[in-house]
Amino acid sequence: MEEKKPGADQIQRTVAELQDLLQKKVKYLFERYDLDFNNLLMPLKWKPVVLIIGNYSSGKSTFINELLGSEVQRTGQAPTDDCFTILTAPDDVTGEVELPGHTVIRDERLPFSSLESFGDRMLSHLRLKLKSTPILEEVAIIDTPGMLDSVTEKDRGYDYLGVVGQLAKRADIIILMFDPLKAGTIKETYQAIRTTLPGSTSEDRILYVMNRIDECDNIGDLLRSYGTLCWNLSQMTGRKDIPRVFLTYSPMHAKVNENLLVWENERKELMDVIRKAPAKRLSYILQDIDKEIRGLRMEIEALKTFRNNFFGVFKNTMKKSVVAVLMVFLFGDLLLRQIFGHPSTAFLERLVQNEVDVQAMTIPLVFALVTMSLIMIYVRNFLFPGFVDKTIKNLDDLVALDTKYAQDIWERVQEQVKGQLMRNPAKHLKIPHQKYLRKINRFLEQEFQRYYQQYQK
Repeated sequence: MEEKKPGADQIQRTVAELQDLLQKKVKYLFERYDLDFNNLLMPLKWKPVVLIIGNYSSGKSTFINELLGSEVQRTGQAPTDDCFTILTAPDDVTGEVELPGHTVIRDERLPFSSLESFGDRMLSHLRLKLKSTPILEEVAIIDTPGMLDSVTEKDRGYDYLGVVGQLAKRADIIILMFDPLKAGTIKETYQAIRTTLPGSTSEDRILYVMNRIDECDNIGDLLRSYGTLCWNLSQMTGRKDIPRVFLTYSPMHAKVNENLLVWENERKELMDVIRKAPAKRLSYILQDIDKEIRGLRMEIEALKTFRNNFFGVFKNTMKKSVVAVLMVFLFGDLLLRQIFGHPSTAFLERLVQNEVDVQAMTIPLVFALVTMSLIMIYVRNFLFPGFVDKTIKNLDDLVALDTKYAQDIWERVQEQVKGQLMRNPAKHLKIPHQKYLRKINRFLEQEFQRYYQQYQK
């Protein structure tokens, strides 16, 4: 039985409800922990996004033109476009125009404001094209500059893989495209698969595609290219189980023969996956929100452990300090008399003789206050900073990493926890982390859980 997916109207209503719920229930938590609440709202903005990446000769632009049914993107064997191009349909007012990057990031309706952090050079390589085609009414497609070998940020003028990572966070489907001649051997492709994409999205959103198979002279060449790609993917992903690789070609440019027709169904299946992106939109939205909230929860758990651990150390220090203060209070003036011959009668002697008065307690109180002040100076200037440094060096001890799922979440948020402890660790001694943990657990287990249940009905 085919799984029933929510319609566009239902998705729109659910998105509006989620925005309202997040504003009311968790916005203050993000602000309390100096996190950008807009990152949580980004998945709710706009329409489904299909991100297409790959080396410069993999046929990305040709593939996009086939999807759209018209020659929108320039094509060629050599690099033909050095821009990140967002393709979407115009609204009722705007016609078919092209908007520059600076305009794109200023539009609050679009989920691309975070790209501003990559600088002016990057924004000059960003544009949005408005084209009237049926598929762009439902999804947005992002074409990217081709990946290159032996290239650095200095060579491009901006952090290319950083931009890809940001766009991957917004994408519902990511198509990683290869061609038979360079089956996964490009340096930037390796870095994207090994580091950038795992840190930005989940594996189920990535589709691996070997395009331009029509350029293989025979089945033997195709099998060798496919085998090479599978081997390279195993090295890049670090896994023995190879992800599915779609084999496709463009009938707009290929000379179709009976050998290519064998792959026609696979080509159509790939196109269908893209066209069905809107049906999975709500599922991906829920996944993204769930991931962000659980990341916040683990961050709070880590900071709660930091707070509790320090108060444990502080408590032990105070126990020893009370003994030290008491010893100084009782015996300090005795030591003073041994060294300087004053006072003539020590506080302890007067206490035994039951002759204690205010004057007799003056020196012991001064000693006690000085000792307590020195202890507080030690705690503030030595004990606490040392404890913070030790905690930062052993961050993994702050949370339970007993499952792979917990390890994956921690990998995403540990740098944020480190930043919190480096910027203002004393602040987190005052925050009631346990109270906030209860609130966030209630949100995940009750208020947010019902949206998963609605989606599964």
